[in-house]
Amino acid sequence: MRRHRQGLAIGAVAVAVALAIAGAAIAALRGHSAGTAGVTIRVTEREYHIALAKNTVKAGTVTFVVHNAGKQRHALAVSGGGLSAAKKTAMIAPGATRSLTVKLSTGGKLALWCPVPGHAALGMRASLKVSGGAPSTGGGATAGTTTAPAGGGGEAWG
Repeated sequence: MRRHRQGLAIGAVAVAVALAIAGAAIAALRGHSAGTAGVTIRVTEREYHIALAKNTVKAGTVTFVVHNAGKQRHALAVSGGGLSAAKKTAMIAPGATRSLTVKLSTGGKLALWCPVPGHAALGMRASLKVSGGAPSTGGGATAGTTTAPAGGGGEAWG
C-alpha cells in the first residue's frame, strides 16, 4: 500500500512539473509573438492622395494595410527606415486591400508613394516619421531622398 502511494505521489509530481514546463513554454511563445507582431498602419489610397492612420511609428516590424478607395489601380511603395531597397505591394484593384510588412531598423523618415507611373507626381506620396533604431546614415535609398528608388516607378516624387 505504501509503495502504491509513493508511486502516485511521484506521478503527481511528474505531472505537475510537466504542466509547469508546458505553461512556461506557452507564456514564452506568447511573449515572443507579441514582441514580433509589430505595428499595423492603415493606408487609404485614392486618386492622387495617400492618407495614413498614423504619421509616426517606432522602428521595428510595421505592416501597412493598404485600401484602394479610388477608381483606378494603385500600389504602395516604401523606402527609408533602414530598408536595403524599396518595397512595394502588387497592384491593388479599386475597392481591394493588400498588406505590406517591412522591418524598419533606423530612425528618420520613411517615404511612401504610389509606384504607378505619374501617380506620385500628381500627389500620391506621403512620409512617416520613424523613431528609435539606429540613426539614418543618408546612404542609398534612405529616408529623405527626393526621387523614387530604382524599380519604384522611376518618376521624381519629392
